[in-house]
Amino acid sequence: MSSPRKELSGSMRSHHCGELRESDIGKTVTLCGWMNKYRNLGSLHFIDLRDKYGVTQLGFESYKGDVNDLRKFSLESVLLATGKVIARPDSARNANMPTGQVEVQVESIRLLSLAEEVPFLPHAMVQATEDLRLRYRYLDLRSKKLQDILALRSGAVRKARQALYNLDFVEVETPILYKTTPEGARDYIVPSRVHPGKVYALPQSPQTLKQLLMIANTDKYFQICRCFRDEDLRADRQPEFTQIDIEVSFPTLEYMKNLATHMVKNVFELPENFEMKSISYDEVMRDYGSDKPDVRFGLKQFNVTDLFKTSTFTTFAEVAAAKYGMVKGMFIPATMGTLARKDIDGLVEIVKPYGGKGVAWFKVENGAVTGGISKFVDAQMLSVLVERAEKQGNPKGDGWFFFSADKNENIAHDCADALRRHFGKTFNLIAPDQYAFLWVYDFPLFDYDAEANTLHAKHHPFTRPKDEDVELYFSDDKSKIKDVKAYAYDIVCNGYEIGGGSMRIFDNKQQSRMFELLGFTPEDAQHQFGFFIEALKFGTPPHAGMAFGMDRIVMLLAKTDSIRDVIAFPKTASATDLMASSPSKPNPAQTKELGFQWLKED
Repeated sequence: MSSPRKELSGSMRSHHCGELRESDIGKTVTLCGWMNKYRNLGSLHFIDLRDKYGVTQLGFESYKGDVNDLRKFSLESVLLATGKVIARPDSARNANMPTGQVEVQVESIRLLSLAEEVPFLPHAMVQATEDLRLRYRYLDLRSKKLQDILALRSGAVRKARQALYNLDFVEVETPILYKTTPEGARDYIVPSRVHPGKVYALPQSPQTLKQLLMIANTDKYFQICRCFRDEDLRADRQPEFTQIDIEVSFPTLEYMKNLATHMVKNVFELPENFEMKSISYDEVMRDYGSDKPDVRFGLKQFNVTDLFKTSTFTTFAEVAAAKYGMVKGMFIPATMGTLARKDIDGLVEIVKPYGGKGVAWFKVENGAVTGGISKFVDAQMLSVLVERAEKQGNPKGDGWFFFSADKNENIAHDCADALRRHFGKTFNLIAPDQYAFLWVYDFPLFDYDAEANTLHAKHHPFTRPKDEDVELYFSDDKSKIKDVKAYAYDIVCNGYEIGGGSMRIFDNKQQSRMFELLGFTPEDAQHQFGFFIEALKFGTPPHAGMAFGMDRIVMLLAKTDSIRDVIAFPKTASATDLMASSPSKPNPAQTKELGFQWLKED
């Protein structure tokens, strides 16, 4: 932890507990902090006093008070101690402690706050369970790890702000109580007391508001904002989160990529010559099965659907014959390590959460194929598989071929991605201290449900179709409209989407068509977006934006895999706050005042 700026006059302490060095010997100092440890060695008594910045040892050889009073102090009690800095004896010096060359010989000590027995010690060698730490989050936050992360987060936010201020962006606050709009997740709803029967929605993002700011001639906007989404949670997701929200007028795609590079370079403190690698959505899905791959290691995949169309392996032949079926292959060289049969059999559990029913495989050893589906693999098929594996950067030789297949190509991609990530960890292929950034572009404008023949916005309903696809965008065949590409892009790092955005629709005709394709009636569109549709009529500049997930960025900077570590007061995986027992039911007077009733459960 770096030393803070000089204290203003009037503080209770003269120094913090991580500050004193040999150069301070002879000074009379006052320290405040928590009792970290007490040692009674008979004639000698020591207290380790801890604050945010470190630990200082207090000695009591010259103490004029009653040392028996020290036994009344409990661990985690808050103390104020005044005394003289002296050198520790050579035999008592601690080279592993920044203040380990000195101690404070206490002249007076005062108990500021007596602590009851704590449920766990924040600096204990054995960590408490996560539920217990979340229940007593304020104790957990006393730990050096979490205090360092809070400081890291604060520094990252400061760098992000400064990076945008340097480009003349204006910081604008937008409302938290807003209007419900469909942006891909459920809204959190807030009933209105003043307008009975009506509600506000907490914003999933300030999307329409920042676009209105462009119409309003703000030109360059940003905001460090809170967003709220009522969705299923994961290790990298919370119901409320922080994003660096950005919008700019008259940009090009090149400008937006340069802006993203500028932000990443500043927040992650990357070299001046840093450039972000670009890869199209189609390429990234082909090679990795994911639009947010971790490219710190290889194991690229390859499409082998065509090879199995005439195969006697009926399962794959049926998949290959399906309209949206896909078979993806992956090669694991034997030089990476060994795989026992139980490891291979366990792969079904890796793909099952993604809709996979199993993993097909066979082994190549000295040119011969054995195991798994080897009886369906002839010499010609093996030759093609080896050739495709080589094209993806895999070495020629012994190893295992693994296959993910499904009549829904999205499931095939997801399972292939899950396998790749699993093997990356299994064979220790991931460099933990490396950042690998990607600019993924040319996303589809829509997700297409073939069975229902319906379209859903891939990003959100304000994303602009690419100019070369506008004619297709206005066609009548939804099965073809699904192929329209968008001016949409993501910023990816180490397998996480840390940012994303798009060029926006600024033409009313295109915007009306988007609502129509998404199944909105003119009345629905007017009800939900009437204010925005009207604004588009009064001169809208071409504009684009992006948002960076602050929590995920700090996760990467802190090298933790849980988003709860980087949020001061996080929710659990079930969206509850164990410390405050939230969410909770309002009292009857509140519900009556707001004019709503609870539905009775069946």
